[in-house]
Amino acid sequence: MRTMKPLSLWLFLPWLLFAGWAYAAEVHQKGGAFYIYLPPSADFKQVLDRLKTEIEAQNWEVLRVQDIDEGLREHYKMDIQNKVVYACKSQYLAQGIEEDPNITLLVPCRFAVYRVDYAGRAAGAKAEGGKIVIGVADPVHEAEEIGITRRQAAAVASKELKAILRAVAEFFERR
Repeated sequence: MRTMKPLSLWLFLPWLLFAGWAYAAEVHQKGGAFYIYLPPSADFKQVLDRLKTEIEAQNWEVLRVQDIDEGLREHYKMDIQNKVVYACKSQYLAQGIEEDPNITLLVPCRFAVYRVDYAGRAAGAKAEGGKIVIGVADPVHEAEEIGITRRQAAAVASKELKAILRAVAEFFERR
């Protein structure tokens, strides 16, 4: 029994170190989206407010916030934290429509803010472990998927969306 403690510590230590790195202020790309990961101790409402602040700081408009969690709680009794923030920058929309009117299919940009537990399942505020995730689809990837060949506006928007995520991550990393 005594030999199991050191062994379990050695198995647990790399996971613990990796978990700390996962919350670093960097933007991750997975598939066609950008993500940041915040520790579970972050206040969900404060994360949402900071995201809206950073969107506006980049001169984007916050069009609305959709309360995914409230609808699912009401209709399916799910206890989760999940919001979608719709954002647009009219300057890029105008340029994108000039490049290809099909860009309208991708507007507005949508940030998803949600909490997951340690196993990656949707979770509520009382979940143990896990993290808060903020993700946004890459407009360049989305444009490629629907066959848009002129993607200059999408490329500029993509850089700014990553900058917004980075600013949110850096804000919480300093705390």
